[in-house]
Amino acid sequence: MRTNKLFDRLSIIFNYMKFSFTNVKKHIGVQIVELLIVFLIIIILEIFSVIEPITSTILIMTFIFIWSARYGLLPFLFSVSLFQIIITYFYRNKELGLDANVLSIYTITVGLALGIVGEILNRKIKTIKNENEKLELENHNLIESLSNLQSVVNQLRLRVFFEGEGLINLLERLKELEVLDLDEILTRFVEIVADFFQLTNLQLYRVEKNFLRFVNGVGTRKLPNSLAVDTSKVILKAIEKGYSTLPEIILESEIDSFEPWFCVAIGRQGDLSGVLVVEDIQPENFSEILVQYIRAIASWFHANMKIISEQEALLVEKYRKPDGTWEAEYYTKKKSIFEKRKERFGIQFKEICFKYPRVYHENIVKEFRSSDILYSEESGNFVTTKALLPVCDELGKRKVLERLTKKYEISTC
Repeated sequence: MRTNKLFDRLSIIFNYMKFSFTNVKKHIGVQIVELLIVFLIIIILEIFSVIEPITSTILIMTFIFIWSARYGLLPFLFSVSLFQIIITYFYRNKELGLDANVLSIYTITVGLALGIVGEILNRKIKTIKNENEKLELENHNLIESLSNLQSVVNQLRLRVFFEGEGLINLLERLKELEVLDLDEILTRFVEIVADFFQLTNLQLYRVEKNFLRFVNGVGTRKLPNSLAVDTSKVILKAIEKGYSTLPEIILESEIDSFEPWFCVAIGRQGDLSGVLVVEDIQPENFSEILVQYIRAIASWFHANMKIISEQEALLVEKYRKPDGTWEAEYYTKKKSIFEKRKERFGIQFKEICFKYPRVYHENIVKEFRSSDILYSEESGNFVTTKALLPVCDELGKRKVLERLTKKYEISTC
Protein backbone atom coordinates (compact mmCIF):
# COMPACT_ATOMS: atom_id res chain seq x y z
CA MET A 1 0.00 0.00 0.00
CA ARG A 2 2.80 2.43 0.97
CA THR A 3 4.72 1.50 -2.19
CA ASN A 4 1.68 2.27 -4.33
CA LYS A 5 1.22 5.66 -2.63
CA LEU A 6 4.93 6.45 -3.17
CA PHE A 7 4.69 5.60 -6.86
CA ASP A 8 1.54 7.73 -7.16
CA ARG A 9 3.28 10.76 -5.62
CA LEU A 10 6.43 10.26 -7.74
CA SER A 11 4.21 10.07 -10.81
CA ILE A 12 2.52 13.35 -9.88
CA ILE A 13 5.89 15.08 -9.29
CA PHE A 14 7.31 13.76 -12.57
CA ASN A 15 4.29 14.93 -14.55
CA TYR A 16 4.49 18.32 -12.87
CA MET A 17 8.25 18.71 -13.62
CA LYS A 18 7.75 17.61 -17.21
CA PHE A 19 4.92 20.08 -17.65
CA SER A 20 6.88 22.92 -16.00
CA PHE A 21 10.02 22.30 -18.10
CA THR A 22 8.00 22.28 -21.31
CA ASN A 23 6.31 25.53 -20.33
CA VAL A 24 9.66 27.20 -19.44
CA LYS A 25 11.13 26.38 -22.87
CA LYS A 26 8.00 27.59 -24.58
CA HIS A 27 7.88 30.88 -22.62
CA ILE A 28 11.58 31.72 -23.09
CA GLY A 29 11.23 31.26 -26.83
CA VAL A 30 8.23 33.57 -26.94
CA GLN A 31 10.01 36.19 -24.80
CA ILE A 32 13.11 36.24 -27.02
CA VAL A 33 11.01 36.65 -30.17
CA GLU A 34 8.99 39.40 -28.48
CA LEU A 35 12.17 41.27 -27.44
CA LEU A 36 13.84 41.02 -30.85
CA ILE A 37 10.71 42.26 -32.66
CA VAL A 38 10.36 45.34 -30.40
CA PHE A 39 14.07 46.21 -30.58
CA LEU A 40 14.04 45.76 -34.37
CA ILE A 41 11.00 48.04 -34.76
CA ILE A 42 12.59 50.79 -32.65
CA ILE A 43 15.91 50.60 -34.57
CA ILE A 44 14.12 50.69 -37.96
CA LEU A 45 12.14 53.77 -36.86
CA GLU A 46 15.40 55.43 -35.82
CA ILE A 47 17.17 54.48 -39.08
CA PHE A 48 14.42 56.10 -41.18
CA SER A 49 14.57 59.20 -38.94
CA VAL A 50 11.05 58.70 -37.65
CA ILE A 51 12.38 59.13 -34.12
CA GLU A 52 15.56 60.65 -32.70
CA PRO A 53 18.47 58.45 -31.48
CA ILE A 54 17.92 59.58 -27.89
CA THR A 55 14.22 58.75 -28.17
CA SER A 56 14.95 55.28 -29.49
CA THR A 57 17.46 54.73 -26.68
CA ILE A 58 14.92 55.77 -24.04
CA LEU A 59 12.27 53.50 -25.62
CA ILE A 60 14.67 50.54 -25.56
CA MET A 61 15.55 51.25 -21.91
CA THR A 62 11.89 51.57 -20.99
CA PHE A 63 11.10 48.28 -22.67
CA ILE A 64 13.98 46.60 -20.81
CA PHE A 65 12.52 47.85 -17.49
CA ILE A 66 9.03 46.58 -18.39
CA TRP A 67 10.38 43.29 -19.67
CA SER A 68 12.53 42.74 -16.55
CA ALA A 69 9.64 43.46 -14.20
CA ARG A 70 7.36 41.16 -16.19
CA TYR A 71 9.63 38.16 -16.77
CA GLY A 72 12.39 38.29 -14.13
CA LEU A 73 16.20 38.03 -14.03
CA LEU A 74 16.97 35.73 -16.95
CA PRO A 75 15.09 37.88 -19.50
CA PHE A 76 16.73 40.96 -17.91
CA LEU A 77 20.23 39.56 -18.49
CA PHE A 78 19.43 38.76 -22.11
CA SER A 79 17.84 42.15 -22.80
CA VAL A 80 20.58 44.20 -21.07
CA SER A 81 23.23 42.24 -22.99
CA LEU A 82 21.48 43.06 -26.23
CA PHE A 83 21.18 46.71 -25.11
CA GLN A 84 24.96 46.89 -24.50
CA ILE A 85 25.60 45.54 -27.99
CA ILE A 86 23.26 48.16 -29.49
CA ILE A 87 24.85 51.02 -27.46
CA THR A 88 28.40 49.91 -28.28
CA TYR A 89 28.09 49.23 -32.01
CA PHE A 90 24.97 50.99 -33.26
CA TYR A 91 24.94 54.27 -31.31
CA ARG A 92 28.71 54.81 -30.77
CA ASN A 93 29.01 57.47 -33.49
CA LYS A 94 25.66 59.13 -32.78
CA GLU A 95 24.88 62.09 -30.58
CA LEU A 96 22.75 60.90 -27.72
CA GLY A 97 23.07 63.92 -25.44
CA LEU A 98 24.00 61.57 -22.57
CA ASP A 99 27.09 59.55 -21.77
CA ALA A 100 26.73 55.92 -22.97
CA ASN A 101 28.33 54.57 -19.78
CA VAL A 102 25.85 56.47 -17.64
CA LEU A 103 22.97 55.07 -19.70
CA SER A 104 24.37 51.54 -19.33
CA ILE A 105 24.87 51.83 -15.56
CA TYR A 106 21.42 53.35 -15.09
CA THR A 107 19.78 50.66 -17.24
CA ILE A 108 21.60 47.83 -15.46
CA THR A 109 20.83 49.19 -11.97
CA VAL A 110 17.13 49.89 -12.50
CA GLY A 111 16.63 46.81 -14.68
CA LEU A 112 18.31 44.58 -12.09
CA ALA A 113 16.06 45.89 -9.31
CA LEU A 114 12.96 45.41 -11.42
CA GLY A 115 14.20 42.00 -12.57
CA ILE A 116 14.60 40.83 -8.97
CA VAL A 117 11.09 42.00 -8.11
CA GLY A 118 9.72 40.34 -11.26
CA GLU A 119 11.60 37.12 -10.50
CA ILE A 120 10.13 36.96 -6.98
CA LEU A 121 6.60 37.58 -8.24
CA ASN A 122 6.96 35.11 -11.11
CA ARG A 123 8.23 32.42 -8.75
CA LYS A 124 5.25 32.97 -6.46
CA ILE A 125 2.85 32.79 -9.41
CA LYS A 126 4.53 29.62 -10.72
CA THR A 127 4.45 28.07 -7.24
CA ILE A 128 0.72 28.78 -6.93
CA LYS A 129 0.07 27.36 -10.43
CA ASN A 130 2.15 24.26 -9.73
CA GLU A 131 0.40 23.67 -6.42
CA ASN A 132 -2.94 24.05 -8.18
CA GLU A 133 -1.90 21.52 -10.82
CA LYS A 134 -0.77 19.08 -8.14
CA LEU A 135 -4.06 19.52 -6.32
CA GLU A 136 -5.99 18.88 -9.56
CA LEU A 137 -4.03 15.69 -10.20
CA GLU A 138 -4.51 14.53 -6.63
CA ASN A 139 -8.20 15.44 -6.81
CA HIS A 140 -8.56 13.39 -10.01
CA ASN A 141 -6.91 10.39 -8.34
CA LEU A 142 -9.11 10.88 -5.27
CA ILE A 143 -12.28 10.91 -7.40
CA GLU A 144 -11.19 7.68 -9.09
CA SER A 145 -10.47 6.10 -5.71
CA LEU A 146 -13.87 7.20 -4.36
CA SER A 147 -15.58 5.78 -7.46
CA ASN A 148 -13.82 2.44 -6.98
CA LEU A 149 -14.66 2.49 -3.27
CA GLN A 150 -18.32 3.24 -4.02
CA SER A 151 -18.45 0.27 -6.39
CA VAL A 152 -16.97 -1.99 -3.70
CA VAL A 153 -19.44 -0.67 -1.10
CA ASN A 154 -22.36 -1.29 -3.48
CA GLN A 155 -21.21 -4.85 -4.07
CA LEU A 156 -20.77 -5.50 -0.34
CA ARG A 157 -24.20 -3.99 0.39
CA LEU A 158 -25.70 -6.19 -2.34
CA ARG A 159 -24.03 -9.28 -0.92
CA VAL A 160 -25.11 -8.55 2.67
CA PHE A 161 -28.68 -7.91 1.53
CA PHE A 162 -29.04 -11.00 -0.61
CA GLU A 163 -27.26 -13.32 1.80
CA GLY A 164 -29.69 -12.14 4.48
CA GLU A 165 -33.45 -12.10 3.99
CA GLY A 166 -33.46 -10.23 0.68
CA LEU A 167 -33.30 -13.21 -1.64
CA ILE A 168 -35.84 -15.09 0.46
CA ASN A 169 -38.26 -12.16 0.18
CA LEU A 170 -37.85 -12.12 -3.60
CA LEU A 171 -38.56 -15.83 -3.89
CA GLU A 172 -41.65 -15.41 -1.72
CA ARG A 173 -42.92 -12.66 -4.02
CA LEU A 174 -42.31 -14.84 -7.08
CA LYS A 175 -44.10 -17.79 -5.50
CA GLU A 176 -47.19 -15.63 -5.09
CA LEU A 177 -47.61 -15.47 -8.87
CA GLU A 178 -50.83 -17.15 -9.96
CA VAL A 179 -50.19 -19.99 -12.38
CA LEU A 180 -52.96 -19.13 -14.83
CA ASP A 181 -51.16 -18.16 -18.02
CA LEU A 182 -47.56 -18.38 -19.17
CA ASP A 183 -47.54 -14.89 -20.70
CA GLU A 184 -49.04 -13.45 -17.50
CA ILE A 185 -46.37 -15.17 -15.39
CA LEU A 186 -43.56 -13.93 -17.64
CA THR A 187 -44.90 -10.37 -17.53
CA ARG A 188 -45.14 -10.26 -13.76
CA PHE A 189 -41.79 -12.04 -13.34
CA VAL A 190 -39.95 -9.31 -15.26
CA GLU A 191 -41.79 -6.61 -13.32
CA ILE A 192 -40.92 -8.11 -9.91
CA VAL A 193 -37.26 -8.85 -10.72
CA ALA A 194 -36.66 -5.37 -12.20
CA ASP A 195 -38.26 -3.72 -9.18
CA PHE A 196 -36.39 -5.85 -6.66
CA PHE A 197 -32.93 -5.33 -8.20
CA GLN A 198 -33.76 -1.66 -8.99
CA LEU A 199 -33.08 -2.20 -12.68
CA THR A 200 -34.33 0.51 -15.03
CA ASN A 201 -33.81 -1.83 -17.98
CA LEU A 202 -34.64 -5.54 -18.15
CA GLN A 203 -35.84 -7.46 -21.22
CA LEU A 204 -37.09 -11.03 -21.51
CA TYR A 205 -36.74 -13.02 -24.74
CA ARG A 206 -37.94 -16.52 -25.53
CA VAL A 207 -35.52 -18.76 -27.38
CA GLU A 208 -36.99 -20.52 -30.42
CA LYS A 209 -34.31 -22.62 -32.12
CA ASN A 210 -31.69 -20.04 -33.20
CA PHE A 211 -33.90 -16.99 -32.77
CA LEU A 212 -34.96 -14.78 -29.88
CA ARG A 213 -38.56 -13.51 -29.62
CA PHE A 214 -39.25 -10.53 -27.38
CA VAL A 215 -41.81 -11.25 -24.65
CA ASN A 216 -41.81 -8.19 -22.39
CA GLY A 217 -39.48 -5.84 -20.58
CA VAL A 218 -38.84 -2.70 -18.59
CA GLY A 219 -37.14 0.43 -19.94
CA THR A 220 -36.18 1.58 -23.42
CA ARG A 221 -35.20 -1.28 -25.71
CA LYS A 222 -32.61 -1.05 -28.51
CA LEU A 223 -32.61 -4.68 -29.64
CA PRO A 224 -35.39 -5.63 -32.09
CA ASN A 225 -38.48 -7.79 -31.39
CA SER A 226 -36.91 -10.73 -33.16
CA LEU A 227 -33.22 -11.43 -33.73
CA ALA A 228 -30.84 -14.28 -34.44
CA VAL A 229 -28.95 -15.62 -31.44
CA ASP A 230 -25.55 -14.76 -32.96
CA THR A 231 -26.56 -11.10 -33.49
CA SER A 232 -25.18 -10.30 -30.04
CA LYS A 233 -21.89 -11.69 -28.72
CA VAL A 234 -23.02 -11.15 -25.12
CA ILE A 235 -26.27 -13.11 -25.65
CA LEU A 236 -24.54 -15.89 -27.61
CA LYS A 237 -21.94 -16.35 -24.84
CA ALA A 238 -24.70 -16.36 -22.20
CA ILE A 239 -26.54 -19.16 -24.00
CA GLU A 240 -23.31 -21.17 -24.15
CA LYS A 241 -22.16 -20.73 -20.52
CA GLY A 242 -25.24 -19.51 -18.62
CA TYR A 243 -24.38 -15.81 -18.41
CA SER A 244 -22.15 -13.21 -20.00
CA THR A 245 -21.16 -9.56 -19.42
CA LEU A 246 -20.05 -6.75 -21.71
CA PRO A 247 -16.66 -6.22 -19.95
CA GLU A 248 -15.92 -9.92 -20.44
CA ILE A 249 -16.70 -9.75 -24.17
CA ILE A 250 -14.67 -6.54 -24.65
CA LEU A 251 -11.60 -8.30 -23.23
CA GLU A 252 -12.07 -11.27 -25.57
CA SER A 253 -13.01 -9.67 -28.91
CA GLU A 254 -13.80 -6.46 -30.75
CA ILE A 255 -17.27 -4.91 -30.52
CA ASP A 256 -18.68 -3.86 -33.91
CA SER A 257 -22.35 -3.30 -33.00
CA PHE A 258 -24.59 -2.56 -30.00
CA GLU A 259 -24.19 -4.99 -27.11
CA PRO A 260 -26.18 -5.22 -23.85
CA TRP A 261 -24.45 -4.85 -20.47
CA PHE A 262 -25.15 -8.45 -19.51
CA CYS A 263 -27.34 -11.43 -20.30
CA VAL A 264 -28.48 -14.37 -18.17
CA ALA A 265 -29.85 -17.60 -19.63
CA ILE A 266 -33.08 -19.09 -18.25
CA GLY A 267 -32.12 -22.75 -18.29
CA ARG A 268 -29.18 -24.49 -19.91
CA GLN A 269 -28.14 -25.03 -23.50
CA GLY A 270 -30.39 -27.74 -24.90
CA ASP A 271 -33.08 -26.98 -22.33
CA LEU A 272 -33.39 -23.21 -22.68
CA SER A 273 -36.58 -21.30 -21.97
CA GLY A 274 -35.29 -17.78 -22.68
CA VAL A 275 -32.82 -15.09 -21.71
CA LEU A 276 -32.88 -12.04 -19.45
CA VAL A 277 -31.11 -9.08 -21.06
CA VAL A 278 -30.03 -5.83 -19.39
CA GLU A 279 -29.19 -3.36 -22.15
CA ASP A 280 -28.31 -0.40 -19.96
CA ILE A 281 -27.22 0.10 -16.34
CA GLN A 282 -25.25 2.69 -14.39
CA PRO A 283 -21.61 1.47 -14.23
CA GLU A 284 -21.48 1.94 -10.44
CA ASN A 285 -24.52 -0.36 -10.06
CA PHE A 286 -23.06 -3.13 -12.22
CA SER A 287 -21.21 -6.00 -10.56
CA GLU A 288 -20.56 -9.71 -11.01
CA ILE A 289 -22.47 -10.29 -7.77
CA LEU A 290 -25.61 -8.76 -9.27
CA VAL A 291 -25.29 -10.98 -12.36
CA GLN A 292 -24.81 -14.10 -10.25
CA TYR A 293 -27.90 -13.40 -8.13
CA ILE A 294 -30.05 -12.81 -11.21
CA ARG A 295 -28.65 -16.05 -12.60
CA ALA A 296 -29.76 -17.86 -9.42
CA ILE A 297 -33.27 -16.39 -9.80
CA ALA A 298 -33.33 -17.40 -13.48
CA SER A 299 -32.43 -21.01 -12.58
CA TRP A 300 -35.24 -21.12 -10.01
CA PHE A 301 -37.66 -19.63 -12.52
CA HIS A 302 -36.67 -22.12 -15.22
CA ALA A 303 -37.63 -25.02 -12.96
CA ASN A 304 -41.00 -23.41 -12.30
CA MET A 305 -41.56 -22.62 -15.98
CA LYS A 306 -41.76 -26.33 -16.69
CA ILE A 307 -44.73 -26.55 -14.34
CA ILE A 308 -46.22 -23.44 -15.96
CA SER A 309 -45.72 -24.96 -19.41
CA GLU A 310 -47.61 -28.06 -18.30
CA GLN A 311 -50.46 -25.80 -17.17
CA GLU A 312 -50.32 -24.05 -20.53
CA ALA A 313 -50.56 -27.43 -22.29
CA LEU A 314 -53.70 -28.21 -20.28
CA LEU A 315 -55.20 -24.86 -21.29
CA VAL A 316 -54.38 -25.58 -24.93
CA GLU A 317 -56.09 -28.96 -24.68
CA LYS A 318 -59.11 -27.35 -23.03
CA TYR A 319 -59.58 -24.20 -25.10
CA ARG A 320 -57.96 -24.77 -28.51
CA LYS A 321 -60.19 -25.96 -31.30
CA PRO A 322 -59.13 -28.49 -33.94
CA ASP A 323 -58.96 -25.80 -36.63
CA GLY A 324 -56.30 -23.84 -34.67
CA THR A 325 -58.61 -21.13 -33.28
CA TRP A 326 -59.53 -20.66 -29.60
CA GLU A 327 -62.64 -20.53 -27.48
CA ALA A 328 -64.13 -17.10 -26.67
CA GLU A 329 -63.23 -17.43 -22.96
CA TYR A 330 -59.55 -17.99 -23.70
CA TYR A 331 -59.52 -15.18 -26.28
CA THR A 332 -61.00 -12.72 -23.78
CA LYS A 333 -58.51 -13.70 -21.08
CA LYS A 334 -55.51 -13.33 -23.40
CA LYS A 335 -56.74 -9.92 -24.54
CA SER A 336 -56.91 -8.82 -20.89
CA ILE A 337 -53.33 -10.00 -20.35
CA PHE A 338 -52.08 -8.16 -23.44
CA GLU A 339 -53.80 -4.99 -22.24
CA LYS A 340 -52.03 -5.27 -18.87
CA ARG A 341 -48.69 -5.69 -20.60
CA LYS A 342 -49.35 -2.63 -22.74
CA GLU A 343 -50.31 -0.57 -19.68
CA ARG A 344 -47.36 -1.68 -17.52
CA PHE A 345 -44.56 -2.00 -20.05
CA GLY A 346 -45.80 -0.24 -23.19
CA ILE A 347 -45.72 -3.51 -25.16
CA GLN A 348 -47.93 -2.99 -28.19
CA PHE A 349 -50.48 -5.50 -29.48
CA LYS A 350 -53.10 -5.21 -32.18
CA GLU A 351 -56.52 -6.74 -32.72
CA ILE A 352 -58.03 -7.28 -36.16
CA CYS A 353 -61.48 -8.45 -37.21
CA PHE A 354 -62.34 -9.63 -40.71
CA LYS A 355 -64.96 -11.65 -42.59
CA TYR A 356 -64.45 -14.15 -45.45
CA PRO A 357 -66.03 -17.17 -47.21
CA ARG A 358 -65.79 -20.34 -45.16
CA VAL A 359 -63.84 -22.11 -47.90
CA TYR A 360 -60.75 -20.01 -47.07
CA HIS A 361 -60.87 -20.62 -43.32
CA GLU A 362 -58.25 -23.37 -43.00
CA ASN A 363 -55.69 -21.54 -45.15
CA ILE A 364 -56.29 -18.19 -43.46
CA VAL A 365 -55.66 -19.70 -39.99
CA LYS A 366 -52.30 -21.02 -41.25
CA GLU A 367 -51.26 -17.47 -42.24
CA PHE A 368 -50.90 -16.47 -38.59
CA ARG A 369 -48.05 -17.06 -36.15
CA SER A 370 -48.28 -19.69 -33.42
CA SER A 371 -48.27 -16.88 -30.82
CA ASP A 372 -51.30 -15.16 -32.41
CA ILE A 373 -54.69 -15.85 -30.81
CA LEU A 374 -57.67 -16.38 -33.14
CA TYR A 375 -61.39 -16.66 -32.36
CA SER A 376 -63.87 -17.50 -35.13
CA GLU A 377 -67.64 -17.62 -35.53
CA GLU A 378 -69.43 -19.17 -38.48
CA SER A 379 -72.54 -17.65 -40.02
CA GLY A 380 -73.86 -19.54 -43.04
CA ASN A 381 -71.14 -19.71 -45.69
CA PHE A 382 -69.08 -16.98 -44.06
CA VAL A 383 -66.69 -16.86 -41.10
CA THR A 384 -65.94 -13.86 -38.87
CA THR A 385 -62.53 -14.05 -37.21
CA LYS A 386 -60.87 -11.90 -34.57
CA ALA A 387 -57.10 -12.10 -34.10
CA LEU A 388 -54.82 -10.84 -31.32
CA LEU A 389 -51.33 -10.00 -32.61
CA PRO A 390 -48.88 -9.79 -29.66
CA VAL A 391 -45.80 -7.54 -29.90
CA CYS A 392 -47.20 -5.84 -33.00
CA ASP A 393 -47.58 -2.19 -33.98
CA GLU A 394 -49.84 -0.42 -36.50
CA LEU A 395 -47.44 -1.10 -39.37
CA GLY A 396 -47.38 -4.82 -38.58
CA LYS A 397 -51.17 -4.92 -38.42
CA ARG A 398 -51.44 -3.19 -41.79
CA LYS A 399 -49.01 -5.66 -43.38
CA VAL A 400 -51.04 -8.63 -42.10
CA LEU A 401 -54.26 -7.23 -43.56
CA GLU A 402 -52.56 -6.42 -46.87
CA ARG A 403 -51.21 -9.96 -47.14
CA LEU A 404 -54.63 -11.48 -46.43
CA THR A 405 -56.41 -9.10 -48.82
CA LYS A 406 -54.10 -10.03 -51.70
CA LYS A 407 -54.68 -13.78 -51.25
CA TYR A 408 -58.31 -14.04 -50.09
CA GLU A 409 -61.66 -12.33 -50.36
CA ILE A 410 -61.91 -10.65 -46.98
CA SER A 411 -63.58 -7.59 -45.54
CA THR A 412 -62.77 -5.92 -42.24
CA CYS A 413 -65.37 -5.59 -39.52
